[in-house]
Amino acid sequence: MKLIALLISNTGTGTNLQAIIDGVNFGKINAKIVAVISDTSDAIGLERARKHQLPIKICPKKQNLLSLLKKLNPDFICLAGWKQIILDEVIESFPNRIVNLHPGLIPDSMDGKVLNPDGSWGLWNRGKLTDQAVQNFLDNGATYAGSTIHFLSKDFDFGLVLGRCFEKVQKGDSIDSLYTRLKKKENRLYVDILAKLCQEGKMNILVIGSNGREHALAATYAKSKKVKKVIMTPGNGLTDYHNKKIKNYPSVTMMDFEGIVKVCQKEKIDVVDVAQDDVIAAGYVDRLEKLGIAAFGPTKKASQLEWDKEWARNFMAKYGLPIPKFRSFSNKKEATSYVKSLPEQLLYVKAAGLVGGKGAIRAENKKQAIEAIKSMSQFGKSGETFLIEQALIGEEFSLFAISDGEDFVVAKSAQDHKTIYDGDLGPNTGGMGSVAPTGCVTASMIRIIGIKIFKPLLKGMKKEERPYKGILYLGGMLTKDGVKIIEFNSRWGDPEAEVILPSIQTDYLDLVQAVRLQKIKNTKVVFDKKVRLSVAGCSKGYPGDYSSVKGKEIFGLIDARKMPGITIFGAGIKREGNKFFVNGGRIFHLVAEGKNVIEAKEKAYKAMAKISIEGNNLHYRTDIGWRDINRIKN
Repeated sequence: MKLIALLISNTGTGTNLQAIIDGVNFGKINAKIVAVISDTSDAIGLERARKHQLPIKICPKKQNLLSLLKKLNPDFICLAGWKQIILDEVIESFPNRIVNLHPGLIPDSMDGKVLNPDGSWGLWNRGKLTDQAVQNFLDNGATYAGSTIHFLSKDFDFGLVLGRCFEKVQKGDSIDSLYTRLKKKENRLYVDILAKLCQEGKMNILVIGSNGREHALAATYAKSKKVKKVIMTPGNGLTDYHNKKIKNYPSVTMMDFEGIVKVCQKEKIDVVDVAQDDVIAAGYVDRLEKLGIAAFGPTKKASQLEWDKEWARNFMAKYGLPIPKFRSFSNKKEATSYVKSLPEQLLYVKAAGLVGGKGAIRAENKKQAIEAIKSMSQFGKSGETFLIEQALIGEEFSLFAISDGEDFVVAKSAQDHKTIYDGDLGPNTGGMGSVAPTGCVTASMIRIIGIKIFKPLLKGMKKEERPYKGILYLGGMLTKDGVKIIEFNSRWGDPEAEVILPSIQTDYLDLVQAVRLQKIKNTKVVFDKKVRLSVAGCSKGYPGDYSSVKGKEIFGLIDARKMPGITIFGAGIKREGNKFFVNGGRIFHLVAEGKNVIEAKEKAYKAMAKISIEGNNLHYRTDIGWRDINRIKN
């Protein structure tokens, strides 16, 4: 059952309020009215609320509305004659949860038009109140009057349209006669819309991306009994191969925002998971929400934690989070002089922007550090600003939290294997494999990290007016001085997602909705007890030039996937019929599960032995999980 708050004023007679009350009382709307809120004590609607013994709140100042609504925490807020301007902070706190009735025909897009039943153009009546709007229909000789139910957005008299009603204008109509007929349709429409919003029906999800992380997300959504279908833009050759709930749109790329919006409209998408770092950095959450399309993930401002390492480090320093010594530069000469002034030590030179996990260069000495500074040019704009950091010495881990901007729950730990070769040698990649949970992170450490890192970070983000809502990824290092922060990312890791998401037993859609409704503190995340280990199958040449491998056929994928305890998530892979071909550097992620890491590793490499690429072009690490295995053996 959903919770509804109704906002009224001393305009009108409260017919929409009464219609909603009746809809709830007669069971058509599966909801409970938690409060009738008025900005004045003389609203006629308050008499209706008292008659039905509903809780009443008076809120004369618009600045106080947000705190009141947060205490009530309704699923939906319904405007029924509310006069006050709804502040942006309220809309931001309740995205796609504020329902409004507008006395005009709002189009689906800013430059769009609404067609009346007779084919003539409908009038938007933007900026006009009820009597003015009805008079505008009459003054313009409109053949139809109409009203729109929509989600409130920051754009004035605009937002995702939930429904419209029309009333034919008759000869001799006055404001009263026309609106009397239209009002009856408005009342019915409001009830019908709320009935749909509050029903426990199945939802359609869109996941943006094509890599292993996004495949794992799509598969996790598809397990939910509350999900009807999962759309992927663009997806890959494995995402829709063995799961009937998942459908790819291969022609719609991740950065094709307009194409994604069209898919949302065509497939009637309820929630978009903005899963990938580039699209998060491009502000897709903000842009989708502005169009009234529900999105899961952090805003562009909040995700600056990932896409701007300079800003992120300065933020962490400001709020006293445990980080290494660092300095940022945009001038290579100044950076070189700085390195020369330092004693010989292990350093990292890091591009400030997004570079697919390949922008952190390890420098064993000053000479290597200076070479790394010169190499920042290879990252283009992302490398124009870069950081020089004192290297953290210890064991690296990943830990994930799910945050609704106010509260958080810790998901699970994992350990990525970033370098291309066994023994942690060679250049960094997007990740060659992962283990979850990792034995280096204990339950007591997780509690400490929650108190000393996640909590102050989220508090600081809120203070900076960047409330963080979504998946928060801590890349940490266990040092002799305790946990230090390598970085934060604004989404699930890849390949960590592939070993964590399959272990979540809580309905993932419930977690997403808890974040969107700011109810994560009341949500328990349950995991199974299995250990999972992933191995990334890559093109020879990755992370460098692997162009000669693209298009070559992959053999054995299906045989490997049929083995007990094995799952394969696609990445740089395409399919033609029942044949699979290389289409990227990291091609797939093979995940094995076991009672411990030793069993999981054994299963993983038995399955990997069944897979090959034409011309012997498959590369993968053979030592994934070595640290956790050593912990068990020692």
